[in-house]
Amino acid sequence: MKKSLAMIAVVMASAPAMSAPAPQPAPQPAPQPAQQPAASPFFGQWKLETGSMPMSGDAAPASVTAEFADGGAGIWNTTYVITAKDGSARRMTSRERLDGKAVPVAGDQTVADSVAMTTPSPGILVMGLTKGGTLASVRVYTVSADGSEMIENATFVGDDGKPMVSRFRWVR
Repeated sequence: MKKSLAMIAVVMASAPAMSAPAPQPAPQPAPQPAQQPAASPFFGQWKLETGSMPMSGDAAPASVTAEFADGGAGIWNTTYVITAKDGSARRMTSRERLDGKAVPVAGDQTVADSVAMTTPSPGILVMGLTKGGTLASVRVYTVSADGSEMIENATFVGDDGKPMVSRFRWVR
C-alpha cells in the first residue's frame, strides 16, 4: 500500500497543475487622440438688433456686428463694426487671451482704447473696457442654450455720474 501511495504521489507531482489558469490582463483600449476643447458658443458673427438700443432716429447706427474668432493658442480675435446710416463705419479689433488682462483696441477708439475679457463659464463672457485709463463700461454677454441669441448687459456711467445698465440683443 505504501508503494501505491508513493506511486500516486509521484504521478500527481509530475502531472500538470490542476489549479485555475493564471488571470490574463484585460485588453487595454487603443489610445485616443487628445480631444480638442469644444468651440466657444460665442465664435462666429453676431448682429445687434438695433431696436434694442436706447437711442433712436439719426443717432442710432444702421448696423452693428460683433465677431469672435479662435486665433489659436488660446487667443481670441474680436472685431466690432458700427455702420452709420450714411454708410461710414467704425471698426475696432483686439486679440485677447480671456485671462482678464487688458490688451489694446486697434482701430476706432471712440469708446475704448483697451479691453480685458474672461469667460467664467462657457456661455458667459465678461468684458471690461477702458478709455484713457478710466473704466468706460463693463459688459456681460450670455449666449442662449441653442446658440442663436446673445444678450449683452452693459453697465456705463451716465451723464449724471450715476451707473446705468442697458440690455442689448444680438442674433446670428
